[in-house]
Amino acid sequence: MAPRSPVLETLARFYAESTQGRTGSAARDFGVRFTELLAEAKCESGDAYANALADLVEAERLGALSIERDRRSGDTQRVRVPMTCEAAIFARIGRASPTCERQAWAALFSEAVTWSVPERFADAWRMFCARRAEGSLAGRGWKPFRRTHRKLAGIQLRLLPDLLAWKHPTPLRTVSARIAGSQHGRDPSKFLGDCRGTFCSLLAEASGGEVKSFADLGISDNPRSVVFSGPVRARIGGTWTDYAAHTSTALNEDDLVGTEITCAAPRCVTVENETKFHELCRLRTGDVFVFTSYPNRATLEFLRRLPVEIPRFHFGDTDPWGFDVLRSLRASLAPAVIVPLHMVFRPNPNAKPLTDRDAKKLGDLLGEPLVADVRGDLEAMRAAGNKGDYVQESVLVSGAFPYVSTSHSEP
Repeated sequence: MAPRSPVLETLARFYAESTQGRTGSAARDFGVRFTELLAEAKCESGDAYANALADLVEAERLGALSIERDRRSGDTQRVRVPMTCEAAIFARIGRASPTCERQAWAALFSEAVTWSVPERFADAWRMFCARRAEGSLAGRGWKPFRRTHRKLAGIQLRLLPDLLAWKHPTPLRTVSARIAGSQHGRDPSKFLGDCRGTFCSLLAEASGGEVKSFADLGISDNPRSVVFSGPVRARIGGTWTDYAAHTSTALNEDDLVGTEITCAAPRCVTVENETKFHELCRLRTGDVFVFTSYPNRATLEFLRRLPVEIPRFHFGDTDPWGFDVLRSLRASLAPAVIVPLHMVFRPNPNAKPLTDRDAKKLGDLLGEPLVADVRGDLEAMRAAGNKGDYVQESVLVSGAFPYVSTSHSEP
């Protein structure tokens, strides 16, 4: 017969929060006063009391707990849950026992020890996973995880190898969008930032103290400015400034409020990779170049203020995330037409296979009307099962538009 009152749920919660429940060991069996248990379960009188008492008696009959009664009156005084009864009491309410939960945590870290991390972190990673697995079984050392949030912990743990392997200077939101995917309904570009403290603590532990922050991996805070180069004039606070002679310029979001911008460039090219952006700036072609991955508000405001007649191009990586940046720019700047520049799938038999996150993002893009013009390249990527030669660095630039001296692609 199923329980008719919340008393067993309340008892299980008390047990899970006790030393015995948290660690799997204690000097004496867990117990709680009957009156305290009833008060917490709100079963102190009437039918609620009768149902609670019946549930406890039935659970005792099934071997899920023991009841201490007054020797003379027979009144219930205390309810105990010995370790040997743990599995039975939690089975009675249809929940995993604390022991099973600790074992599941330990299994998570035991699996993680097999994941690939850069060689320089391999020893620290193995020690981290072993220490965490041992601590989980003993019910200690949860921080920065929360003991009741194992699913979220698994997601965060799975991202650590990707972070430890990160090599390129990149804004945080771009990294997050590329590796996090959609977690718990959150914006993937914000996931790393939302969990910054957790990730920084885990990175320090998993790297043996070598990596203590995102900055140690070349991952920078999301800028509140736009970075550009080219023949641009801006009127800020009533004063006109000509930026044509500058190698590159950064204007913050506040500077762009009410700013008037003129531009004599024949075209505007947004560039995803910072290194490639500076390479293009040094060519002095007379075009305006804007450094951006997933665009921040300052970048969008700057691009919206450029003359509408200037042709727009985007030069980005050709993995699923590079094409997703193109989609993001088009979605944010419509009805402006943004043409992909050198964004074709470049086969590479030695490329790493698409990850599950890559494949999911690719599937989303294949059904996205905003990138229908590059569907052929997306399908070629899916057929190859890898990202190919996707980084912008493989496209060598020189001279005037379209800036290519040697490339696998045509503009």
